[in-house]
Amino acid sequence: MEPNKTNAEQESVFKSMIFPVIVLVAICVVCSALLAVLNSQTAPIIEANTRAETMQAYLSVLPQGTDEASLTEIEGLTTPGVEGAVQTADGAVAIKSSYAGYSGKAVTVYVAFDTAGSITNAVVDASTQTAGIGSKTGEESFYGGFVGWNAEKWVSDGDPVDAIAGATISSKAAFNAINAAIDCFSNEIKGVA
Repeated sequence: MEPNKTNAEQESVFKSMIFPVIVLVAICVVCSALLAVLNSQTAPIIEANTRAETMQAYLSVLPQGTDEASLTEIEGLTTPGVEGAVQTADGAVAIKSSYAGYSGKAVTVYVAFDTAGSITNAVVDASTQTAGIGSKTGEESFYGGFVGWNAEKWVSDGDPVDAIAGATISSKAAFNAINAAIDCFSNEIKGVA
């Protein structure tokens, strides 16, 4: 009788401990495979949508009448914080840059420069910042003050605009992102164009 009891104990251990582990591993493998397939299907779509949104943001700061077909992407930029740039046929440039704001979430800016290095337009995306406080850096009353600024000098609190009261970190992130764009224009693009 003893051997039957051992087989029953072994079977009980297998059913209660080993079999559930095997089932969970199988479920994890199947779920991982499905997620990999889903990711491979959606990654190109996400990338295309992100590119289209970025192009629309570039066009929003460039002179009216500029279309996507007339833009040339500027490759090989190495300025920290700069995520990309485009140039129009007449030499105007739009640069996308970002810097960590409140809670480490990025404040993204799009800055347009004319051939002389003056900021002709700017937009700040502060949608990641605290609503009603840091998000105010995304209002035209803030970023509109950078228009006309020359790329020969960095921006800072009070020069040309003041930081948003209560949103020092978000304001500083916007200043740093704009300075990254200025640095990129002055040291990488202007010298090459």
